Formats: sequence, C-alpha cells, structure tokens
Amino acid sequence: MLLSDTVSLLIEDGVGVIRVNNPPVNALSHSVRSGILAGLEQANANPDISAIVIGCDGNTFIAGADIKEFGQVPKTPHLPDVLQAIRNSVKPVTAALHGTVLGGGFELALSCHYRVAMIGTKVGLPEVNLGLIPGASGTQLLPRYVGVEKALSMITSGKMVSTDSLTDLIDMKVDDGSLGQASSPLPEHASLVNQAATLFSQRTANDVFVAPDKRDIPDSFEENIFENWRKKLAKKAKGQLAPQRAIDAIEAATKLPFDEALALERTLFLACRDSEQSSAMRYAFFAEKQAASGYAKSTSDDDIQSVAVIGAGTMGAGIAIAFANSGYSVTLVETNEDLCVLGLERIRHQYQKMYEQGRVSETQKEHALSLISGTSDYGNLANIDLVVEAAFEKMSVKKIIFSSLDAVCKPSTIFATNTSYLDIDEIATSTTRPEQVIGMHFFSPANVMKLVEVVKTRSTSEQAVSAVMKTAKRLGKVPVCVGVGFGFVGNRMYAAYGREANMLLLEGASPEQIDSAMESWGMAMGPLAVNDMSGIDIAYKARREYPPIYDDPAYFLAADTMVEHGRLGRKTGVGFYRYENGKKTNDPTTMALIAIEAERLGIEARRISDEEIQNRLVLALVNEGANLLEKGIARNSEDIDTIWLNGYGFPRFRGGPMYYAKAAGISNTIESIHSLYRETNKVWWQPSRQLVAI
Repeated sequence: MLLSDTVSLLIEDGVGVIRVNNPPVNALSHSVRSGILAGLEQANANPDISAIVIGCDGNTFIAGADIKEFGQVPKTPHLPDVLQAIRNSVKPVTAALHGTVLGGGFELALSCHYRVAMIGTKVGLPEVNLGLIPGASGTQLLPRYVGVEKALSMITSGKMVSTDSLTDLIDMKVDDGSLGQASSPLPEHASLVNQAATLFSQRTANDVFVAPDKRDIPDSFEENIFENWRKKLAKKAKGQLAPQRAIDAIEAATKLPFDEALALERTLFLACRDSEQSSAMRYAFFAEKQAASGYAKSTSDDDIQSVAVIGAGTMGAGIAIAFANSGYSVTLVETNEDLCVLGLERIRHQYQKMYEQGRVSETQKEHALSLISGTSDYGNLANIDLVVEAAFEKMSVKKIIFSSLDAVCKPSTIFATNTSYLDIDEIATSTTRPEQVIGMHFFSPANVMKLVEVVKTRSTSEQAVSAVMKTAKRLGKVPVCVGVGFGFVGNRMYAAYGREANMLLLEGASPEQIDSAMESWGMAMGPLAVNDMSGIDIAYKARREYPPIYDDPAYFLAADTMVEHGRLGRKTGVGFYRYENGKKTNDPTTMALIAIEAERLGIEARRISDEEIQNRLVLALVNEGANLLEKGIARNSEDIDTIWLNGYGFPRFRGGPMYYAKAAGISNTIESIHSLYRETNKVWWQPSRQLVAI
C-alpha cells in the first residue's frame, strides 16, 4: 500500500512494515515524514497487525534531513510530531537499521521501542557541525540508552559510532549471512524483526513494552560532569555556541520531566537554528558540496589505480600514506636506494604511531604497508597512472624531474606537482604533454589534512582535472580546483594574512599578542605559531624564487629578519618563539631584532588592540580573495571559503573569509579596507574591484 511518493506499508506475518524509499540517502523529506505518520496511524488501527517495523530500501537507513528543505519553512507534519507518534504507538515499533543512521534518522530510531541493526551500522547526531543541536528528542533519548558521558561525547562531537559497540541501544544484531542480502534487512526479512519484537515484548511484565521517554537515565555519572564538559569545549570548540547548548539540553534531561526537557531542547534548537553561527556553518556545508561541481565526471577508462610519489620526505611520506589508506598501489621514488629505505622506514614509523594511537588496526597497518614499495629507478614508473611530485621547492629541480618522467611514463600518465608556490605552467614546459600536467597541492600532514588544491594550468585537459578531482575525493579529501598564480589561492591569501602579522610586529605588537588575538577570534592557531611550525624559511625561499609581489621594504621584513638570524622556527629551536623540550615560550630577542629593523624604516612602536589585529588580518584575507576572483585564479567565493575552512583552520562558525565579509555587509567591508588604504598608503590595501561582487 502506497502511503506517499516515498513510503509504503505492507503486512507480513502480522507485522506492518513501513518501507522508506527516498534515494539516495532516504532523507526525511516532507513526503517521508507524512508517509511514516500515515503508516503508523493505519498500522495501529489495523487488527491484523501486532507489531510495526520501520526500515529503508537501498544502502542506508534514514541518513538525516533533506538538504533541499534547508532554509525553508518545513511543512507539516514536523519531525517532532512524527517521533512523538512513534513513541506513543500502542503497538511496538522496531527500527531496522543498516548503513548510516544520522541526525533525524537516528532520532527516529531512538524513538522506536526496539532496534535491530545490521553489523557495521553507524549512527550519529552531526547537527553540531551545522551550528545546531538535535531538535527532535535526540538530546533527551540518547542519554537514556548510552548514559550521559557517551551522549555528551557523541552529540557535542557529531561523530558517528558503530552500533556494534552500543549494546544498550541495539536489541538485536544481524549479519549479512542471516539476511541473505547486504543492502537491507527489509522487506524480505520482516519476519526476523517480527520474531525479535515478539521476544522483546515477552520479556516485559504483562507483555507491556516501555516507551523510550519512560526509560530512566543511568545515574552513574560524576556530579560535575556538565561543568567539566563546558570547560573542555570552551577550549576545544572555541567560540561555538551549539556544543554548549547541547550540554544544556542533556543536563536538562537529567533534571526535568521529559516533556519539560524536550520543550527546552526545542527552544535551544530554534535559537541555534536562527543564529548567525548556524547560518555560517550551513553555508559552509553547501560551499563544500559545490566545490567539486562543474567538472565533467571522469570515465571508467581514465580511473587512476597506481600512483608514484616523488620524494620520501615528510610531505612525500604523508602523500604516500594518504593513497595507501585508500587502497592505491604506491611507488615511493627517491634519488638513491638508501633514501628509499629511509623513506619507507619513515612511513612504517608513521603507521606504527597510528596503530598505537588506535587509528588503524594491525591488519589495516600491514595491508597499507604492503601497498607501498620503493625505487630509485624512474624506469619502474612506465605504467603508473598518476605521479605526484613532492620534491624540493625549486623550479630547476621540478623541471628535471618532470622531464625525466616524460621520457619513461606512458602517454596517459598524469603528472601532478605538490608545489606550494611555483608556476606550474612553467613546470609543464619541461614535458611534451602539458595537457597532462596539473597541481595537486596537499597540506601538511598530507595524510590528515582534508584540503587538496587541484591546480589547472592553461594547458591542463578537462579529463585530467576530472580524474584528479575524482581521485582526491576517493582519498577522502576536499578538492577545490584553482588556477595558476603565486601561492594559488590558499597560500596567496595566507601571504596577505602573514603580511599584516609581519607589519603589526614592526608596529609594536608581540607574536604572542597577535596569535592570542587570532585564536580568541576563532582561528585554530595564530599565524606566527603556524609559521614556526612549518618553517619560516619555506616562504622566505619561495619569495626569492618568484619576483616579489610588492616592492616595499617592510614586506615580510620581520620574517626575513628571523631567517637571516638563523631563527627558522621549531626545527632550529627558535623562530618567533623559543622551543625547549617541545614547549613554546616567548623570546624577548624576537622583538629586539624586529625593533632594530622598524627603527631603520622609521616605524614607531605603538599600542595595538586585539580588535585591530583581528580586523586587519581578516580584511587582508578578504581583499586578497577578491583580487583572486578578479584574476580568475579562484572560481567563486564558495571555493575560497572551502579552502580556508579545510586548509587553514578558519573558524567554521564564521563561514569563511568571503562569507564573513558578506555577513558584515559589503559596503562596510569596502569602507574598512579603503580606510586602511588611506591610513597606510600601502598599495596592497587598495580595495579590489571585485569586492562588490563577492
């Protein structure tokens, strides 16, 4: 019986099976909500039905809300009303779970009286990633099944958890063998669920099943647990409102009657939904989804299967690990066998660390290592599909490598460079196949960081772009296609960001004040601490490989001064900060050296507020981003924001630099930048003509 376009009801062995078929993820659209509610009403009214099962066709149970309804006024029935109907059902309702059970889909499962899950099913409440909290009973029901501590962890992190470990939540586990199929326990095996529901009801007094909202919350949690979590998340999720509101809602579950706590949850949910933070985070969600759009999908005959990585240093090893983790065969290439051995040992050491940290199993570790081999002979790369070069950041070195590859690799091999700054158009001239040359700019550590800038040269074919974008997504990365230019998009903007940090040092701000101001604003790390971590000399050398962007004596003078005094950052034990036994401390010598250079240029030290620091650094990002749009190096504002959210620790609750500028008002942003141009007379503060269009 069809209940809506996406939901049907059938009766099998006395069980009313409500089937959802809303591909690809069975999202909780209006059609699904209304269909489930109609199914509940009909099943409860039908004397031939003794129990109800809710399940889904396809590869997953309900995996969340329908993104097409984001930002719209939801139609009735609203999800809380549907879930209340499930909890109030006079007949037991069992959720048959498989795939990923997320957001409202998990709240629906929690609202059922029983849950049967296929082994390997994953559940989660990821609302916090959109600046929200669960708003349809998730904060109230989850603690009743898994306890307060686990509920706090799951809801404030938004991470998925396997049902295999949630023994108090799942009433019966099933495997593929017992079901005879891998996709879903429904509809063919509704009888299995029926047997489970019957068994569960017999275990309760007088065959009375317990409604989820009537369950007691386990009282085995520390008295100060909520205060401890608030303090922890104030540091871990700096400036974010949703995690704190989630704690409030879970605490209410332990202190208020269910209906009162549920009403508070809804109030907190609506406050989060209407907040600027949630608007920014929902924008970020859609920006990331569209970042890979607009490129033709690669065909099956250009799929990349085998990969070579040139260079076995820290970056090369990380790239090799990223590919091996995703099942690619990887050949690590170095200039001699000894360096190959060292590179392979570096990779083995990394995997051992991941194993000890519980990030991979012994089997996963050994399988990944079996996929990686080493060579110093380019002749062994003849049949490789993709080569990623991660060698020394010098144009002459890159050209020699690409020329050598050109001589031995098959015509279809794609040559990718991991360069952070160099002109890939020029690198491509060292080959006879410039259409196969592309940038694949990973961020360190390459096996951890999500962002990959896919750099399209003036000659790169669309097929090569598509194949590399597809490959990056298979790695679990967020790929963004950009054009050629110094630093591409991310590092070009970071140069503007760092430029202002350097100028503020000359004007009297200390490294610790600058970093503290930006971290309190929401950045994951301050710019000078990042510079020390990556090595101050890297950008120093890059600035000397390219003609200077700005002919100004103050341009990156503070960083240049550090390098010229041998202060390269963590690797030398001293940079903008001093490092002893791994601990960062302030170093008065830093400001003494910079003060000498400031005096030479006639720059007087002054008091600088944190607000000015934040304003200047963020506006530098915005203006440079607009310049990149004007030059066509960046495709749109969403791509820029995706890059900064995934590669540079920009606070997600602010949406990205371009979104932040729009939220502040474009006219206000332009006036602020123009004001800095008038005050400083620095050419880099000339407002971009593209600002009006971001």
